[in-house]
Amino acid sequence: MMAPTTVPPRILSQIMDAIASIRYGSVQIMIQDARIVQIEKAEKIRPTLSADLTPGGLSDTPGHTDRTTGGSPAPSGP
Repeated sequence: MMAPTTVPPRILSQIMDAIASIRYGSVQIMIQDARIVQIEKAEKIRPTLSADLTPGGLSDTPGHTDRTTGGSPAPSGP
C-alpha cells in the first residue's frame, strides 16, 4: 500500500468550490495511480412548481392541475 500523500491546496480549493456551488447533487473525485485526476459534479434541480405536460393543459400552480379544455358540458341525466 502506498503512503498517503498530501493534496495540494489548489485541488482542495477546487473540490470545496464544487461542493459549495450545488444545493442538491454529488461531487465525484476520480483517482488514478493515487492521484486526483478529475473532479465531477452533478447537480439536481428540484422545481418548485409542477407542470402538467399532458395535451390540453399546462399548469404552473403547485398541486393544482386544470385539465379543462372547453367545449360543451356533458349531458346529465338519462
